[in-house]
Amino acid sequence: MESFNKECDIWIPSCRPQLAEESKKLLSPYYAKIYNGTGYNSFSKLMNECIAKSENEIVIISNDKARAKPQHVNKIIDLLNQGFGFVGLYRFGFFGFKKDLIRKIGFFNERFIGGGYEDNDFVTRVKEADIAHYLSEEIPYVQLRTLWHYEMALPHFLNKWDYRPPVTIRRKLPEEKYSYEIGEYKGTSFLKFSDSVFMLYANKDWIPMKVL
Repeated sequence: MESFNKECDIWIPSCRPQLAEESKKLLSPYYAKIYNGTGYNSFSKLMNECIAKSENEIVIISNDKARAKPQHVNKIIDLLNQGFGFVGLYRFGFFGFKKDLIRKIGFFNERFIGGGYEDNDFVTRVKEADIAHYLSEEIPYVQLRTLWHYEMALPHFLNKWDYRPPVTIRRKLPEEKYSYEIGEYKGTSFLKFSDSVFMLYANKDWIPMKVL
């Protein structure tokens, strides 16, 4: 396996080589590896395979439409080291976390076939664990139509969570177990959810909801 950066692994899962290369170049001198996502029917499975292949404790995922720069990588690392469990500088378009977060709440749910709603699910689980988020839309992002099909994933989200905005969301199904191996919990001390920072312009009513 190729050697990555000393502090983090950066992945660009993509089936659009030109967009991915443009994103990768802007991150230099950080090294980002493009992960071929052709043929995947689950964004979550792409995420999980990147996590499992990562050598470092910090994992950063970049959409091929993200136009982040080294200072944005530095910011994610700094915020994670402050105790934030999940940091998204363009929501789930450019985000990072420590593997201890995955060890604590589980991997991305691969039953969201077609893509979509795995982000809603994941952020809900982070809140369920009382762990702080940092979510913003502060990096440049190429506004192109998504390749995923959200209508295929919505039924599973509604089957897993009793979603009642703007007040509560209640779990109905347990997390699935996967065979990926990332080692034992390292003892990360996370900030509480009450320390979260949200700077979003889109309608994300599900974020502040109480998880029961």
